[in-house]
Amino acid sequence: MAVGSLGSSIVFTVSEGQVLTFSNMTRETAGRWASHEAMGVKPKAEFLGPDCQKITLDIQLSATLGVRPRRVLETIEDMVESGTAEYLIIGSRPVGRNPFRVTASSEAWDTIYSGGELARAKVSLTLEEYA
Repeated sequence: MAVGSLGSSIVFTVSEGQVLTFSNMTRETAGRWASHEAMGVKPKAEFLGPDCQKITLDIQLSATLGVRPRRVLETIEDMVESGTAEYLIIGSRPVGRNPFRVTASSEAWDTIYSGGELARAKVSLTLEEYA
């Protein structure tokens, strides 16, 4: 059963044959403000508009759960380096109104089998809204 997706490249799923989910998702929504200084009075604040939303999340990749960690890491690397912007879908609803671009990823390789086959890794993604 699909839990969600980041475009068509990464599908978060839980099934008998595969588990690919995320954890520790945080979402930051902020506004942009300017401050105008004037003599003898407090600065005046001016709302400039919304800032781009930011999301961070961790993905555990495990061959024992039916995932090919190296393949997923290569997909993420391609997304970062090509500037791909995709909608983040959780359940059947998008997160936010706009697509997100993967601005950074940080990976930790936990288990490597003989022959160099990556069996388990953790990747942390940083996404920024693409408006």
